[in-house]
Amino acid sequence: MPDMEGRRFLAQGQVHHCFAASDVFARIGGGAAIDALVDGLYERIEGDGALRPLFGRDLTNERAAQKRFFAEWLGGEADYSGHAHLPLMHRHDLLPITRRLAERWLTHFRHALDDAVPDEAARVHVLRNVTTLAMAFVNEDEPPSALRARPHGSCLRYKPAVESLGLARRGDATALRALLHHAPDVLASAPHAATLLHLAAASGHDAVIELLLDSGVEIDQPAPVDELILITALCAARWKRRRRTEALLLERGAKEDIFTHAFLGDLPSLRDDLEADPSSAQGFDPAVDALQVTPVHHAVAGGHVEAVKALLSAAARDASGPAAVVAGERALRQAVARESVDIVAVLLEHGVPAASIGAGRWVLHPELAPMLSLAGGQVDRSGAWIGLSCTGNKGRKDDPEYVLALLRHGARVDDRRLVGQGNDGGRATALHYAAKAGFISTITVLLGHGADPTVRDDNGLAPLDWVERAAKSVDREKVRRLLGHSAT
Repeated sequence: MPDMEGRRFLAQGQVHHCFAASDVFARIGGGAAIDALVDGLYERIEGDGALRPLFGRDLTNERAAQKRFFAEWLGGEADYSGHAHLPLMHRHDLLPITRRLAERWLTHFRHALDDAVPDEAARVHVLRNVTTLAMAFVNEDEPPSALRARPHGSCLRYKPAVESLGLARRGDATALRALLHHAPDVLASAPHAATLLHLAAASGHDAVIELLLDSGVEIDQPAPVDELILITALCAARWKRRRRTEALLLERGAKEDIFTHAFLGDLPSLRDDLEADPSSAQGFDPAVDALQVTPVHHAVAGGHVEAVKALLSAAARDASGPAAVVAGERALRQAVARESVDIVAVLLEHGVPAASIGAGRWVLHPELAPMLSLAGGQVDRSGAWIGLSCTGNKGRKDDPEYVLALLRHGARVDDRRLVGQGNDGGRATALHYAAKAGFISTITVLLGHGADPTVRDDNGLAPLDWVERAAKSVDREKVRRLLGHSAT
């Protein structure tokens, strides 16, 4: 696709798709080899005092995600890109990755690869490409900059960088100039710099935009607005109808692209894009590197059904027949989350499967619930629904109608959810979580549908034990009576 380089963060281009359509996955031994490779890698990382601080406290989820990534990267099933929620560059950006640390990681990878894969030629091929991939994430010299001096995963903790967000949002160019003078490391992160530019463009703060561009911020690198949907400063200015800012950005060299046109529902420009390059209808956004995000996803995020139709029609013409919607399940989840009934209908008509839609408030929607159910949509058995309905996290309230609807659409009271890192790991049922949250009505619904009040989590604790972890605001005695009465 033309004019896409400005959107790219990971400079090595297609290093994250180097084994697509190859036979390497089968040659090395498929999923069993990937499991052995990643297990061996993480066992070595666990014992590496220099590398271990760059990883999360509990490596269980990271190890599982890494297996999905390497399976797809080596040409296996695309189970990583359709479900991950951060581009590779953004996932690694705030970690202080030096060349020395990248080489330590590669040493562990090479030893794990030697143990897991007997085919020497395949090992050489894999190691050559994984070396390029690892070096793509090197972002620091020794010692690391203040921005990344202490690793916090993908969380921004450098105080001047956090302060810069408010200044850009408010349009205080004078204070931001002073901050950048005293803390130039704020702009050492390209994704953070893009976010500052996006905030200024969306708010129409032209003086801040001029300051950032004069400080070397790339004008076309986009920032996230919705999960994996990244839009440029030009797109943000148009979206918020900042005409003067739009003119400034164009004057400074901002480029048009198909993702901007799709997100904004700019049909004339979108048709020009598709006429110039029909294959761009489902081309991958380079801003999210290894993940599969196309103009279709941008049109869905913008809520533009006609743009979705135009893109899918162009994809069909390019394929000379019906074309599968690339990462269609992600697009469907997006549309469902937005309650975009028309877009959901279009995606289903184009063959996007609904079976893996998973949990969500769609189960309560008068149009989406029957539409998705008819297409085979249901709540999966992963236990994800428990986190959405049975915990007090993110201000959630006791919502028995939601729980009832989830149970009608495939959830089961004996499903289990992985317990968070702060709760000793393992899995627990909805009743455990509802007891801790003090959701009396939800507990009643679960018990009425056969939940066992004596059931144990993976650490041997019953729901009554989880009441002891409840917040002070929870009526613990009421929860105990409800669970204790049911147990008798």
